[in-house]
Amino acid sequence: MVGPRPCGRRPWLSRGTLPPPLLLPSAPFPKPEPHPTGERPRPYQSNWQATGRASLCECPPRHLPDPTDMRPFSPIFLTLSLFAGCGQPARPNVVVIVIDTLRADRVGPKAPAGLTPYLGKFAEGAVSFDQCHAHAPWTLPSCAAILSGVHPAEHGAGGNLEAGLHGLGQDVGTLVQPFARAGYDTHAIVNVAFLDKTFGVTRDFGGLDAVHFKTNIEVRRAGPTTQAALSWLDRERDEPFLLFVHYFDPHAVYDPPQPFRRRFAEPRDQKNQSFVFGTRKHMMALRAGQLDLNPEVIGRAEALYNGEVAYTDAEVGRLLDGLSERGLDQNSIVVITGDHGEEFLDHGGFEHGHTLYDELTHVPLMIRVPGEGAQRISDTVRHVDLAPTLCELADLAPLSSFVGRSLVGLMGGTDSQPRPVLAQGNMWGPDLTSYRTGGWKLIRAGDGREELYDLASDPHEQRDLAGNDGGNRARLAEQLDLALRGMAALGGSNQVEVTPQLQSWLEALGYAGESQ
Repeated sequence: MVGPRPCGRRPWLSRGTLPPPLLLPSAPFPKPEPHPTGERPRPYQSNWQATGRASLCECPPRHLPDPTDMRPFSPIFLTLSLFAGCGQPARPNVVVIVIDTLRADRVGPKAPAGLTPYLGKFAEGAVSFDQCHAHAPWTLPSCAAILSGVHPAEHGAGGNLEAGLHGLGQDVGTLVQPFARAGYDTHAIVNVAFLDKTFGVTRDFGGLDAVHFKTNIEVRRAGPTTQAALSWLDRERDEPFLLFVHYFDPHAVYDPPQPFRRRFAEPRDQKNQSFVFGTRKHMMALRAGQLDLNPEVIGRAEALYNGEVAYTDAEVGRLLDGLSERGLDQNSIVVITGDHGEEFLDHGGFEHGHTLYDELTHVPLMIRVPGEGAQRISDTVRHVDLAPTLCELADLAPLSSFVGRSLVGLMGGTDSQPRPVLAQGNMWGPDLTSYRTGGWKLIRAGDGREELYDLASDPHEQRDLAGNDGGNRARLAEQLDLALRGMAALGGSNQVEVTPQLQSWLEALGYAGESQ
């Protein structure tokens, strides 16, 4: 068989169909009274257990709630708990798709018409989080936060290109560990050196398909990336799997293949394959302050970027279709997000890694859970929430180091507590830090300068209120300081040696070397 399948005797597991109402207790568990003899009370029985509904599959229930656990009984969790196969428990597969350099405004209702139709179709059966925020403006610390479930100050991956690069701390655990311990087949397909074993972010995966390149034009594009994922899915296995797939194409250089260039590039560039943007020459000129950042040039570049996004969208759609064609979609949780965004003169700059404004930290996030319908959630969420979410959905104990909060309660309507967002990073100099909460956002530079934005009235962060804020700057600064004091590196420094091969790769991206 190709991947584990549901046992097929539970009709409510088909997509868009929930279990019968009696199987969906939604009230919180009653708080147990102390037993007069000190004995542990008998486990709580849900409605479906008490009424014998488990016999529909002639299998014993695979999980009884702990009576000391006061969490609400989530319908989402119950739906997934019913994936248990006949005879042997069967956990859901998990597919995590990270699209490099994907702005949030390229997906969903605000996206340009026709740009990401496959992601739009995916959203019709998924939970879409309209306010998801990354913890860093570039790939290494951002993906490390996704997989480790902790902030950059804690996982240690990042640094900068002037003072040196750091990999994931040697003692930092990752999302992969509880899945591997549960017998999952774990595999990562990545297309950037920051995600290979050198930097430690993907070190816990049982298999790693990492492709590097000599220039930022010679890359493994989205088509071959999807094919690599489909080929891996075709392997014979009896165990569930955790698959991490990283698409690189929206990252510079912007050179979409046809027909996407013809559909999205400016008219003069639709057939002219010679015009690309984001080559090493462009990037080094940008670093040296010699790149002409006028709206006409950046507008042409952004149109090509849109073509790359559309191409990646189509290939992600092909991967999703491949899951369905293989019968895996009905037992697979699928996550789609971006690691960071991209700036096109939003604040007078270009590319990423250099600020913490929302065009770089606001990213898409969609989670499809088999058997659950679509919904849009406007509450602020964070990448560190993903690891505990996936553990809960798969009924696995999360690592004690995870600092995020599972999104399952929010998805089920039982958790509306705020989630402050801390972001850190700057590829080109001293760290920037931002703190977002209660509709306000504070950005602090390495020299202590601060900016403050009222996101309700100024969602694009154009009016700095730090000097006239009615006390909000001081309030957020105090909260940020408190958050930072509560953080400590989890241990195991991992300074990365810049080998000739890594130096060549950094130069290919325009991240190092001399301007030409």
